[in-house]
Formats: sequence, C-alpha cells, structure tokens
Amino acid sequence: MSAAWCRIRQWLLVACLAAVPMVVWRALEVVAETRQDRLAAAAYQQGVVFQMERRYDEAAAAFRAALTISSRATAAYTALGDVESRRGRTDEAVGAYRQLMATYPYAYVAELHRQVGLFELRGGRFEAAAQELQQAVALDPQDWFAYHLLGHVYYRLGDFRSARAAWARALSVNPDFSPARDQLRQLDAHPP
Repeated sequence: MSAAWCRIRQWLLVACLAAVPMVVWRALEVVAETRQDRLAAAAYQQGVVFQMERRYDEAAAAFRAALTISSRATAAYTALGDVESRRGRTDEAVGAYRQLMATYPYAYVAELHRQVGLFELRGGRFEAAAQELQQAVALDPQDWFAYHLLGHVYYRLGDFRSARAAWARALSVNPDFSPARDQLRQLDAHPP
C-alpha cells in the first residue's frame, strides 16, 4: 500500500470518527422529538375524549397541553379552536387557528380562513368575518361553503346585493346545495 493511500485512509478514518458524535447527537434529538410527539398525541386524544363528552374546559386544557408539548400537534390547533368556539370564546378560537396559520403557513389556508370566518360570524363580528371569508374564496374559488357563509355575513351587514351574489356563487359551484337556494328564495319572497 502506498504512503499516499495510507494518508487518505487515515483522513477518512478521522473524518468518520469525527462524525460519530454528530450522528449520535442527532439520533438523540430524533428520539426526544418522537417522545414529545407521542406525549402530545396522548394529550390530544384525551382532549378528543373530553370534547366528545362535552367537557369543553378539560378538552381545551388537554389540547393546550398537547401544543405545549409539541407544536407539531397540528390537529390540536383546530380542535382547540373548535372547543373554544363551543365555549363562546371567539378570540381564543380565532387565535388557535391563527397560530396554526403562522406556524404552518403552507397548510390548506383557504379552509382555515373559512373556519376563522365562521367563528367571527358566530361571534357577531361581521366585518372581520367578511375579511376572512373573502380571503378564503380568493384562495379557493371553488369553496362553495365559504360563499354560503359570506352570503350570511353580507346579509347581516345589510349588503343584500352582495349576499345574493355570494349565495348565487355557492349554487354555481355546488348546484345541489339547498341551503343557498333556500336563502335566495327567502330573499326573493321577503325583500329587505
């Protein structure tokens, strides 16, 4: 074996040995993250059980615990938003969804904006609901349910022409969606 080959072999051996601590360190990180994800999943599942039992305070606490353990528990964000909405806490419901959108900006954002718009609508904050639902339909022009909700928002804001247009758009995307058709009939039968 030549002297040059021996030096190359020594350098490769040193490089491999130098990489071992980094590999071990990363393996420990992966093990810790996996453990966190399992603990977060357990807290989330407990929250789901509480939610099904309509124990919303305990469900909210469990979903918050899941998110504290691991921000990767994405389902806990939406579950927390839904529970907070059921508790009548619009700000907290909206906040959970906004936190999800900030943490994972590449998620299906149109659906998230639609849900925030629904929370705002239920909370009587019609201008904020309109903004969220307009964003939802801009991101997904085929979201017939967002158009339907937008129709309700416009109606409550007194913009009956826009309400009609939104319900008509919902029907053009989903012709079988009878609630939008019913709203248009009601608008025609009892014009404001």
